[in-house]
Amino acid sequence: MDVHAAQWIGMRERMEDAYAVSHFPQGTLAVVCDGMGGHSHGDLVARAAADAFCAAFARLEEMPDVPRRLRVALDEANEAVGALLLERGGDFGGTTLLAAFVTRHLLYHISVGDSALFLWRGGSLSRLNEDHSMRAFYQGFGPECAMPDSHCLRSALTGEPPEMVDAPPQGFPLLPHDRIILASDGVEELLFDCNPKASVRRILSSTDTPLAPALVQAVEALRFPLADNVTILTLDAE
Repeated sequence: MDVHAAQWIGMRERMEDAYAVSHFPQGTLAVVCDGMGGHSHGDLVARAAADAFCAAFARLEEMPDVPRRLRVALDEANEAVGALLLERGGDFGGTTLLAAFVTRHLLYHISVGDSALFLWRGGSLSRLNEDHSMRAFYQGFGPECAMPDSHCLRSALTGEPPEMVDAPPQGFPLLPHDRIILASDGVEELLFDCNPKASVRRILSSTDTPLAPALVQAVEALRFPLADNVTILTLDAE
């Protein structure tokens, strides 16, 4: 499994995204966490969630039910977030979490928050996971409905039971040459409408250079004045 990762701090004072990649005999696990900006210890919370998730998933390697394994790992990541915040004085904070486990023929995922799981297949980009932000809620009112709180999360890992969890009970079938992209919401201007510009489509189609760094460079090139942290992990199916 060809895996690449890249990050950019954007216009923020610190990086509050965290990621992790673990390899197993059955497949590859990729995790992206985006600490909640404006709240306490976003960077530490994201790192704690990613590490706890990977540790739990590894410990449960003999569990044959992958969706169940992902859910148990998510619950332990949430507990780790709660423990860290309690240790830091009980401040409110949280993080998104997106995890994908990719085998030779199947993609399993679990997510809380607005970090996105994309599939690039045959020249078409699609999002595979739910968006737990107000942006997704307002889309139901039409594209002209732009609200100032559209980036607010409807669900996150805070130590309390998350309001929403996207956890499909079955794996998603993969085809040869599929490209899987995990991304924090800092890539919104580049990918979130799933109708990228021709220049971005060329990046997604090219296998000459690693995909994740190329996408991060494309985000930087937008010169968006309020650019958020960006984290991208990419996996290429065989």
